[in-house]
Amino acid sequence: MKVMFHVAADFGGTGLGYVSYQAVRGLRDAGMLAGVMCLGHRKTEIEERYIRDIAGLSRLWRRLPRRIANRIGLDALLQENFASLAARRLRPCDLVHGYTGTMLQTIAAARGLGAATVVDRPNTHIRFMRRLLEAEYAKYDVPFPACREDQACREARELEECDAILTCSEFARRTMVAEGLSESNIFVVPYGVDTEAFRPEPKRDRVFRVVFAGLICLRKGVQYLLEAWHKLRLRNAELVLQGHVLDDAADVIRYFGQRCPFSTRPHTEDARELRDLYNSASVCVFPSVEDGFGMVVTEAMACNRPVVITETMGASDLVVRGIDGFVIPPCNADAIKEVLAHLHAHPDSDVGSSGRERVRRLTWDRYRAELLSAYRAIVRGARTHARV
Repeated sequence: MKVMFHVAADFGGTGLGYVSYQAVRGLRDAGMLAGVMCLGHRKTEIEERYIRDIAGLSRLWRRLPRRIANRIGLDALLQENFASLAARRLRPCDLVHGYTGTMLQTIAAARGLGAATVVDRPNTHIRFMRRLLEAEYAKYDVPFPACREDQACREARELEECDAILTCSEFARRTMVAEGLSESNIFVVPYGVDTEAFRPEPKRDRVFRVVFAGLICLRKGVQYLLEAWHKLRLRNAELVLQGHVLDDAADVIRYFGQRCPFSTRPHTEDARELRDLYNSASVCVFPSVEDGFGMVVTEAMACNRPVVITETMGASDLVVRGIDGFVIPPCNADAIKEVLAHLHAHPDSDVGSSGRERVRRLTWDRYRAELLSAYRAIVRGARTHARV
């Protein structure tokens, strides 16, 4: 069996680029890799002969300042360009694995070659996600991007027309079943965590430090963390936000920046820097409005730090309440405030101290093994269906 892998991201980079690298590594090692189609790539041990980088002019476009790129919808434009080129350049194979938003044309092309298709959805179902985010944007009087409507229709069709869906959490799977998709066609493979890169180290001070890492945007719920922080006014305490500030959260950052002290740090791809950030924390708060998984959660848990997350995150499958941290309702600053006040009043609490044991089984080796097993089941199912 040979698998083609499509990712409209920087292969071997961060986010989906990193997850894709882990998947492709498993395929290469198993002798199942037909090739990788990507939008930029970093040098890894994956041989260049497997990689078809169709970034082209996007390398220049992606040098634009993030604010300008967001304003012109650059990510959506690059994805559309990638989707068209990837479908036209599809190689013969048994299965194509690609991410939601770029697979509709490839699904049709794969059928013509007799190949099965799996659409990887790292978030909740697009309609579920859209409902949550439209409400959140309206609440903060932020225009909802017009391109999202076309994108939502395309992504919904992909999930309906592909042979199988891959997702990273039981929570995300439940949103897909609720939208009418067949449970038998959905495979759940949780992401791994590098417990060598992310390991616990002693905290070096007595400051009650609250840490957030990730995109600083409305979807990640930073607005509720800032509201809670503003209400708390804790002594000997600080809040650190690390990541790109997106346009939709710019007004929120300005508003609370004039009312309570906190610091922002730029996005980093350095695992050591992130590990140091987690280990400097008394608690890590990731209050997403919507999140299919949340790799920052398992990274913080691997450092034995308590986490505060929402019920609308895939990582909520993993967190035992009151042991590893706290799972709270989304969009609820008072719930965040209550948890932070409790932890501040109990600095010697052992909440989070067993997080590393909880996530130790979530290795990238396990991710790759479960992914290969899913591929085999999908191809068998597609061939059985074709004979019928």
